[in-house]
Amino acid sequence: MVNCKSLFFVLIPFLFGCIEQEEDQFFTGSASDVEKRFHYRDIHNITLSLSQLNKVIDETGFAPIFKGQFSLENTQQGPFEKAWVAFTINILVANKIIASIQRAGVLQDHKMDVQFQHNLPKFGLSEEQVTIKVTPVAWMPSYPLSISRDER
Repeated sequence: MVNCKSLFFVLIPFLFGCIEQEEDQFFTGSASDVEKRFHYRDIHNITLSLSQLNKVIDETGFAPIFKGQFSLENTQQGPFEKAWVAFTINILVANKIIASIQRAGVLQDHKMDVQFQHNLPKFGLSEEQVTIKVTPVAWMPSYPLSISRDER
């Protein structure tokens, strides 16, 4: 009888895990078969604002180097002060991608500063000719992420 009681106490947590909950925790519902996408709750969506974009071209060496930096900020100031985010930085010259840099990092107090550099294909380019596009990948734990440009 003593063995049965200990087995009962071991199995109780597993049985509670099998109980169906009335409300979905992460998703608002399943999409139709045509769309095949999940719909997350608003708390799981995060939008970062890209600001303070600085571009510098260094032509003092043997090859020109493009140096850039920007800030990403969670303007919603949601419940997640720290979040791991992943994104891609595309460097374009004349609307052609010359570099695609994958980055990931941690937002601290809803903000992250990013610095990067890459060699340019030729001398004589100005900062205005180089375009930066930041595209989101995801944020931990794999929820949707979007990035908008702050035009301040």
